[in-house]
Amino acid sequence: MNNRSLALGCACVVAALLLGPTATAHAATAPHLNGVGSDGAPAGGLVSVYAGSDSAITSITAHLYAPDSAADAPEVAEVSDFTRVSGTDTQGVWRTSTPLRLSALGTYRVVVDLKDADGDTASLQGANGYDYWLQAHLSDFQVTPQNPDFEHQNVSVSGRYTVEDPRTGTTGPAGGQVMLSTSNWNDSPKVPLDADGRFSYSYHQTDAYGPQVSPWLYPDTTDPVAPDSTSVDVVPVQSDTRVTLDASELQVKDGQPAAVSGKAEYYLDGQWKPLPGVTVTELYASDTGAAAARPVTDADGRFTGQLTLPHSGTVEVQIYSGTYLKNSPEQTLKLYVAKKTSITGFTATLDKYSQLTAKGLLNTGKSMPADLYYKVGLQYSADGRTGWKTMKTVTPGNYEPGTGATFKGTFATAYKGYYRAHFAGDGRNWQESYSPVVHVQRTPTRITGGNASPEPVRKGHTLTYKGKLQYSSSGTWKAYAGQTVKILFRPKGASTWYDMGNTTTRTDGTFSKAATASKDGTWVAVLLYPNSTHLTSAGYEDYVDVV
Repeated sequence: MNNRSLALGCACVVAALLLGPTATAHAATAPHLNGVGSDGAPAGGLVSVYAGSDSAITSITAHLYAPDSAADAPEVAEVSDFTRVSGTDTQGVWRTSTPLRLSALGTYRVVVDLKDADGDTASLQGANGYDYWLQAHLSDFQVTPQNPDFEHQNVSVSGRYTVEDPRTGTTGPAGGQVMLSTSNWNDSPKVPLDADGRFSYSYHQTDAYGPQVSPWLYPDTTDPVAPDSTSVDVVPVQSDTRVTLDASELQVKDGQPAAVSGKAEYYLDGQWKPLPGVTVTELYASDTGAAAARPVTDADGRFTGQLTLPHSGTVEVQIYSGTYLKNSPEQTLKLYVAKKTSITGFTATLDKYSQLTAKGLLNTGKSMPADLYYKVGLQYSADGRTGWKTMKTVTPGNYEPGTGATFKGTFATAYKGYYRAHFAGDGRNWQESYSPVVHVQRTPTRITGGNASPEPVRKGHTLTYKGKLQYSSSGTWKAYAGQTVKILFRPKGASTWYDMGNTTTRTDGTFSKAATASKDGTWVAVLLYPNSTHLTSAGYEDYVDVV
C-alpha cells in the first residue's frame, strides 16, 4: 500500500531541516535540529524530533504554539517524554509516547530545546511546524477483476474511508466523496460515500495500457485531513484471434462488389469462441487503386464486407489488436474481376448455296485474353430464343485496343434462322458477351419432274429435257415463273458438266429445252443464278443412252 500521509510527513521533516555549524573535534558544538513533525501520522498526536550533536543528546523538550500565532504568543502545549526510536544518541530520531489532545486542528509552530552530554544547549524552531490534522484511513479496497478479459470488461471498485480525530482519538466513517482514477486515461469520476463511509463504482475498461486504479478522498469538512490512498494495477488480458474465410477466391464482374465473408473467433479459457461486435478489416491496395471494407461481426462472429476492385487482386483480411484482442494472422483472398467485353458490328449473310458468312468485332478493352480463351462461337437458333447451337468456332485476328479484333466464319446452314456471336470469357478475367441476334433467310427452290426424253435416243436426233421450277412459300410449293433454268450435260465417263443452254419457266413453272443428242451422258436442269432472296436448286439427273 502506498501511504500518501507517510510521504507528506516525511516531506515535512525534510523541509524542516536546519543548517547549523559543523561539529569539530575538541570544540564545543551546540546541538542541531534536523526536523520536527508528526511522523507521518497527523492524527496520532505524537511528536517526532530529528536531531544531532557532537555528544549524546540528553534532553529534548518541544513547545507547541497555536497555528499562525505571533512570535510572542504563549505556548499551548509542552512535551518532553521523548524516546529514541532510531539512529544513535548523537544522531537519531526521538518520539513522544503520549498522544497530544489539543483543542484545535492545524499546523502548530514548534520550538525544540535540545541539550547534549557536554552541556551544550540549543533552542530551535522547526521549519514547517507540526501537523495536527484529521487522518483518513482506507480499508476494504477491492478492484475486481484486476485482469479483465473479452468476456469480463467491466471493473468493479469498492472500499471504505474512515477518519481519525487526534483531538479525541476516535475514528468514524468519512463523509464526502471519492475521486476515483480508473485505469482508463482521463477518467476520474467522483463517487459519493454512503453513511458508513463506503463507496462503489463500476466502469468499462477500454484502455489496454492505462494507469492504475486509485481513490482519493474529498471529505465534506474544511478541517485539514491527511489523505490515505493506494493504487492497483489493472492489466487487460489480450486473447488470440483468428479469421476463417468462406472462400479463398471469388469471381465478380467488373464494377460489381464482391462479398468477402467469413467467421471471426477468439481464444479464451482453452477454447475458440465466436467473436461478436468487432471490426474486421478487408483491404486491397495496389499502384492503380485501393478498396477497403470494415464489416462488424454479428453475434455468431460472422461478417460480410463489400469491396469493388478496379481489377483482379488480393484482399487481405485481418482483425487488429485492441484492449482485449491480439492481431489475427492475416488471411488472403484472391478476387478475380472479369473485365467487360462486347461484340459489335455483327452481320450474317446467306448466299445462294445456303452458306452463311458471319463476322464482327470482339472488344476486350486494353488487352486480350490468353489463346486458350480467345475464341468466338458462331451460333444458330431456329426461333432466336432457345436451342442455340454453336455452328463454328473462330479465332479473332490481331487485337487493336479501342477498336477490337475482327472475326469471320462461313458454314452451311438452314435456309432461314437466327444467328449470334458468343464470347465465353474465362470465368475469371473476362466476362461473357453476346452480339445482337440477326435473322437471315432465303427462299428455297426445287425442280421437279426433271426428265430427258426420248430414251434411248438416236445420235443426231433431238432430245428434250422437261421439268417444273417451284419455290417454297408458307410451307407450300408454288410455281416459280419467269426464271432462267440452265441445262447441263456430262458425257459418260467425264467429270465436267457442259452448258447446253438456258430456258425460261412458264407461268405454271414448267420449262423445256431441246438439244441434239451426240453421245451417252447425264442431263440435268439447275436454277444456277437466282436473285438475292432465293437459293439455287437442281433437278433430277437423267442418264440417256445415244444409239
